[in-house]
Amino acid sequence: MTKPDRVLGVGLVGVGWVAAQHLQAFQSNPQARIVALCGRNEARARARLSKAGVSVPDARFTTRYRDLLNAPDIDIISIATPNHLHADQAVAAARAGKHLLLEKPTGLDHAELKRIRDAVARSGIRTIVSFELHYNPYLRFAKWLREEGWLGRLVFARFQYLSRVTDWYSGWSWVRTTRSGRSHLLAAGCHAVDALRWCTGLEVMELSAFHTKITRGYQWPTSIVVNLTMDSGRKTAPVLAQLTSSTDLQLPYTFGVEMMGDRASLRDDLILWNDSPVDLAALRRACPFDDVTFHKATTATGAPAIRIETVMPGSADVAHHPFQGEVDELVTCILEDRDTHLNVLDADRTMRVCLAADRSAARGGRPVRV
Repeated sequence: MTKPDRVLGVGLVGVGWVAAQHLQAFQSNPQARIVALCGRNEARARARLSKAGVSVPDARFTTRYRDLLNAPDIDIISIATPNHLHADQAVAAARAGKHLLLEKPTGLDHAELKRIRDAVARSGIRTIVSFELHYNPYLRFAKWLREEGWLGRLVFARFQYLSRVTDWYSGWSWVRTTRSGRSHLLAAGCHAVDALRWCTGLEVMELSAFHTKITRGYQWPTSIVVNLTMDSGRKTAPVLAQLTSSTDLQLPYTFGVEMMGDRASLRDDLILWNDSPVDLAALRRACPFDDVTFHKATTATGAPAIRIETVMPGSADVAHHPFQGEVDELVTCILEDRDTHLNVLDADRTMRVCLAADRSAARGGRPVRV
C-alpha cells in the first residue's frame, strides 16, 4: 500500500547530460526529494545543471560515491555515469540497500550482468532501468495495438535505432571508446532491442549479425544489422525479426517501428492492410490513450491506411525523452513494495541480446543462441 506522507531521498551520481533530466523528473514527483549530488567537480556540475535549467541549491555535493552509499537520508541512487562505471556502482548501491534508477546499458559483459543480478536479488531493493521509451505515447500505443489483436498473429517485426553521434555529444570522450561505449548496440541501440522485446511481447531465441565501422573517431563498429528468431509461444514457426543500430547515416535521428501481422501491419505512423480494412471508428472507440488520434490516409501509391498522430520517439536529445513516467513508477513501486516492470532482471534480457549480437558479428555472422 502506498504511504502518501513518505518522501524518498534521492542521491545522484554522474552530473552530466542525462542527469538534468533525472533530477527534473524527481523534482516533479512530490514523494521524492533530491538530497545529494556526486561528481568530480562541484562548480562544473552545478554550471551544467544551470545551463539545463535545473537548480538544486539544497542538495549537498560530494566527490565520493561512498558518501551516497552511507547516507541515511538517501533511499534512491540515480546512476547517470559513463557506461563502464554502471555495474560497480549498481552493485555497491544494492549492497547498501539503496533503490536504483540505473542508466542503460546496465552492464557491458555477462560477468557484470551477473554481478548486478545477484546483488539486487540478495538486497531486495527496487530498480528501474532507463529504457524510458516505454513511456513514449507512440511506443505505448504500438504495444497495445499488438496486444489487443489489431494486427492479428505477429509474423515479422523490424526495429531501428539510427542516429548521428559525433563530437557534439558531451559524452563523446568516453562513449567512443571500447572501454566504455563498447558497441553501438550497448551504447545506444539497446533501446531498439528493448522496444522490440516490449512491443512484440516475445523473447529472442537465436540471431545472426554483421557489423562494420564507418564513422571516424570510434574504437568500435558503428553499424550493426541483426536477424533474429523470436519465440511465438505457439506450435508454429518462430516470428522473424530484424534490428538495425547505426550512427553512420546521413539523416536525422530515426527510431523505426514495424510489426506485421496476418491481419494488419504497423509501419511507423501508418496502419496498413490488404484483405480486411481496419475499422477506423472501432479503433477510435477502443484506443485507451487520450494523446493518440487517427485519421484516414493513403500511401504514396494510393493504398488506404490509417495515420497515427501522437508524440513519436524523434530525438536523441535526452530533453525529449519521457523520464517522468520512469521516475514516477520507481517511486510508486518503492512505496508499494513491488517491482517495476522495467527492473534490472528484465533489462538483463535486453542486454544479453545485445551481447549475443555483438558476439555473432565478431564471428562473421555465425548464429548465436540467446
